[in-house]
Amino acid sequence: MKRVVIVGGGITGLAVAHALEKSAEACRVHLFEATPRLGGNIRTVWHSGFTIDGGPDSWVATKPHATRLARAVGLGDELIGTRPESRKVHILWQRRLHPMPEGLVLGIPTEVGPLAKSDLLPLDAKLRALFEPLVPRKDLTGPSDESIASFVTRRLGAEFSERLVSPLLGGIFAGDAEALSVRACVPQLVEAEREYGSLVLAMRAQKARRDREREAAGVKDGETPSVFTSLKRGMGDLVTHVAHRLRDADVATEVAVTGASALPPGDPRGRFRVETSRGAHIECDHLVVTTPAHAAARVLRGVSDDIADELATFAYSSTATVFLAYRKFDVKHDLEGTGFLVPASEGRPLLACTFVSSKWEHRAPSGQVLLRVFFGGARGADVLDADDDALVRLAREELLDVLGIERKPSFTRVFRFDLASPQPGIGHVSKMERLRALLAERPGLYVGGNGYLGTGIPDAIKQGEEIADAVMASARC
Repeated sequence: MKRVVIVGGGITGLAVAHALEKSAEACRVHLFEATPRLGGNIRTVWHSGFTIDGGPDSWVATKPHATRLARAVGLGDELIGTRPESRKVHILWQRRLHPMPEGLVLGIPTEVGPLAKSDLLPLDAKLRALFEPLVPRKDLTGPSDESIASFVTRRLGAEFSERLVSPLLGGIFAGDAEALSVRACVPQLVEAEREYGSLVLAMRAQKARRDREREAAGVKDGETPSVFTSLKRGMGDLVTHVAHRLRDADVATEVAVTGASALPPGDPRGRFRVETSRGAHIECDHLVVTTPAHAAARVLRGVSDDIADELATFAYSSTATVFLAYRKFDVKHDLEGTGFLVPASEGRPLLACTFVSSKWEHRAPSGQVLLRVFFGGARGADVLDADDDALVRLAREELLDVLGIERKPSFTRVFRFDLASPQPGIGHVSKMERLRALLAERPGLYVGGNGYLGTGIPDAIKQGEEIADAVMASARC
């Protein structure tokens, strides 16, 4: 029987354990999580009728792995999309909220009319964006790479990048679009340029293809599917249900893996030994590390200095989310849409704000509203030096200035995520190639999770399931 140790109880580690438990061949699985709770960045709390997702509040609907896992663990009836009437996103520019033009796909315009009507961009910036199909393509194969901001500026112009695409794409990573790798973060844009020679033409083709698929599926005009999927009782339900399905795995919280080593070369099975904070030593055939890279580097130092050194170069930023609840009567703003993004050039301490109760059903009691303010990230780390009370005061100051909310909130809640947001910088793809080559020299060793490949919960689950497949395909036992 294969013996597998999984380090890290976030969604990737849970996906590995779940897939192994569902496999045809039985495995002895040990999963260790250093904190008191499973789920990693996924944190849901309930308070006075409010459902509060401190970390991610959804996943991208078009990526199937998270939805498939949710259905597999009995959450099919709990899946929800954003409110159909509240899917507008705003950009905060010069103290005003500007609706993001309709027809954007990954921030790329596919329609002339909505862009022409928008007052977010001057006429010359709109014309520059519409002439994007005439811009020569650039070869980004091999070691070549480019930042998101540089890529979008080259294709669509500086103002379009600054005010629209960089806040949208950079905000996903709580990162600086000037530093994030376009190849690592949004490879579909690079592929669009390579295949079509134009982002505009590529996104128009993608939109037309989806419209045809919707028509074939019998979806009526005006019934636009939600881009994001969540759960009625919050994202924590996914963690809870996956964990409860692990009948045979040995799952331990508040137990850290303090180190790992490869057994002597003479060991015919080439196994690993892990040490835990409880003083236990466990030998295994397969070692799966799903922690952030900086933590993985510490665990794997005793296995391979080369792997640990490579992992130590992966960058992460810290963030905080501040939740504020109000009586609807006390908020004069209509809170239309899902919230707003803040371009870096605005020089504000907040990164974004979500109108949680406008975006989702089942998040606030009747007559109440819930808002979430984001701080920190690659361009706002200093803000996080403040204590929770100071962050709440700062959030209230920003909401007063932007939304005109003067009243005191009925309650607040602060969540902090230290070094939890990956920052895939320029050269990240080459870095991953080096890491994969080093791992190939260590059969039975796997690294995956947030910060390596892809973006968001579906990609994290996909990595976990692929690792489980590799474990089961291996002859090591």
